[in-house]
Amino acid sequence: MRPDGAVHAVHPALLRAFAAFDDAGVAWCLLRGEARLADPSGDVDLLVDPADLPRLDPVLVRAGFLPVPGLGKGAHRGYVGRDAEGDRFLELDVEFAVEFGSSGHFAVNWLRPTLRTDAAHALLAGRRRVGPLALPALDDAFWALLLHCIVDKGAVAERHATRLAELAPHARPDGVLGPIVTAHCPAGWHAARVLETARAGDWPALVALGARLPTATPAGRAAALGRGLRRLAADVGRTRRGLSVAVLGPDGAGKSTLTQGVAASFGLPARVVYMGLWQGEDGAFRPLPLAAFAAARRPFRSWRRAAVAGWHQARGRLVVLDRHPYDALLPPAPPHVLLKRLFFTLLAHTAPAPSLVLILDVPAEVAAFRRPEEDPGALATLRSEYLALSRRLSQAVVLDADRSPEALRAAAVDRIWKAVLDAETRRWNS
Repeated sequence: MRPDGAVHAVHPALLRAFAAFDDAGVAWCLLRGEARLADPSGDVDLLVDPADLPRLDPVLVRAGFLPVPGLGKGAHRGYVGRDAEGDRFLELDVEFAVEFGSSGHFAVNWLRPTLRTDAAHALLAGRRRVGPLALPALDDAFWALLLHCIVDKGAVAERHATRLAELAPHARPDGVLGPIVTAHCPAGWHAARVLETARAGDWPALVALGARLPTATPAGRAAALGRGLRRLAADVGRTRRGLSVAVLGPDGAGKSTLTQGVAASFGLPARVVYMGLWQGEDGAFRPLPLAAFAAARRPFRSWRRAAVAGWHQARGRLVVLDRHPYDALLPPAPPHVLLKRLFFTLLAHTAPAPSLVLILDVPAEVAAFRRPEEDPGALATLRSEYLALSRRLSQAVVLDADRSPEALRAAAVDRIWKAVLDAETRRWNS
């Protein structure tokens, strides 16, 4: 890899994001890691002009990336895009200030020392184009990577040491970041000495220096708290309501495994809420008073769980509903069919309609193999009832559940991701 203009392979999803920036006139550059863009193993670090922040969400949504909800994250915004072929999510870490040090929640960040600069505009002004990439000037790239290692990480990874060695001949102490380093250095240190030490490969000495570069004065802490509060207010204004996805299907279809797998692997924050109406009821005979009491509790149970789901949605999270009161729309079993149908229709609407309903379809013989305690005939009937229900619900999608749990999870994640992306696209196009 040559630091002076090598063209690197880039993942197609990242190419779309970078092209969207250029088409919209967003000033941006990649901060580091250009050699790993074809198959990024972590987040991709970008710098954008603070003036372009109001346009960032719609620009990236149209490129297939969604903002990660979060309050008070500091001078960072996270975005994720789906790589369906690789069954993974790509992460963008977009920074709009050049700062080194703590990057946690603002509630604690303002108490911690930070090496804060006003160099964002200068770094963007000096960026260079290499193929589809906007990269910092070589001098800026050296200092930004070095400070990331010795201040942010407190270590110099082998790949970063190699890259710093390539950039060091092009670095100088009087560029954009060099004078800032000198201003923060303790006695006996300055940017020229730092550069000499880096060229010698004495990384332990520079890591020890990096721990001393950040500062925290009372006035600086107060200013940092003010910035954090302003960014928090901006984050609240950007928070969108999360979607809800209900997973329905007969016993043996793999609903619980799927809901847990989706929540664990989805690129955005997600929670599972169980919404089953008949949890813990095995169908055994109960005296009429007990049966009536159990029935009377069901709407309240559903409302309580719907309130939990609504809380998570208000925080911008995806809510995966393991079952849903829509189960009550299935044909009731005797006795008292008419009475049950009236009551079950009420139950079916005790929770808000989900944004998407995934109905798992599995052949009765497969379901019977997975659940040998169940009656195969009853499972076959239940399968047909769920397929009929899918035709009644406009937001329902039938998924073939006769495959491995991982394949089913990947298919469900793809379908949910499309629904979330479509909803966000409509929001910005309205």
